[in-house]
Amino acid sequence: MKDSSYLYMFAKTVLMLGIVIAVMLLLLWLFKKYMNGAGGRFGRSQSSPIKVLSTSFLGPKKSLSIVDVAGEVLVLGITAESITCLATLDREDALEEIKKYKTDRTKPGFSFFRK
Repeated sequence: MKDSSYLYMFAKTVLMLGIVIAVMLLLLWLFKKYMNGAGGRFGRSQSSPIKVLSTSFLGPKKSLSIVDVAGEVLVLGITAESITCLATLDREDALEEIKKYKTDRTKPGFSFFRK
């Protein structure tokens, strides 16, 4: 009698844990869909005129970014206090080289939620 009672409690616990994890994953998926969709208030639209092509971190709170703003490619120096335009890229071969090595911003894990 006690063995079946423990087995029942274990099965119930595993089932409830599975339900909680499924609800959490569903909420994560809905959150990602809302935030990245066109209707999301903070989401980035696919037709945005601003695209970060590459970012290199130089030190704590210091980075160098290459940004495409409405077809114009800018090299920006970014610190905690300021953002400075270092250069504007005009050469087509340099632009193609940069776009070829565009950084991938996806993080490992939960890749099936990034659609």
